[in-house]
Amino acid sequence: MKLSLIVIRCPEPTLDRAARFYGAVLDAEPVREQHGEGPVHYSVTGADGLTIEVYPATSRLHTSTRLEFRGDAAGAVERLMDRAFALPERTRDGKGWWVTDPIGNTVVLLRP
Repeated sequence: MKLSLIVIRCPEPTLDRAARFYGAVLDAEPVREQHGEGPVHYSVTGADGLTIEVYPATSRLHTSTRLEFRGDAAGAVERLMDRAFALPERTRDGKGWWVTDPIGNTVVLLRP
């Protein structure tokens, strides 16, 4: 089994910024979507096939979680800093970086 989709719910004012944040993490462009009368949301799909969908938290609470990504951590850190999303901090063990996304989730970026 391989994880293929993560849905993140966030307050409406941070929807676009959260989508761009995860676009920087996955090195992919967010795509604006709307299915029928459903809410406008964003889909970000990385090269490995993982898709992160960022939805507005309307009837549900926003997400509060920790996500760990393993791969080109240095590239993700550089993109996050270049796009002024965050200044990631080194993990205590020095094996990666951690950062908080625009809605408060902890994101850990680890080397392979």
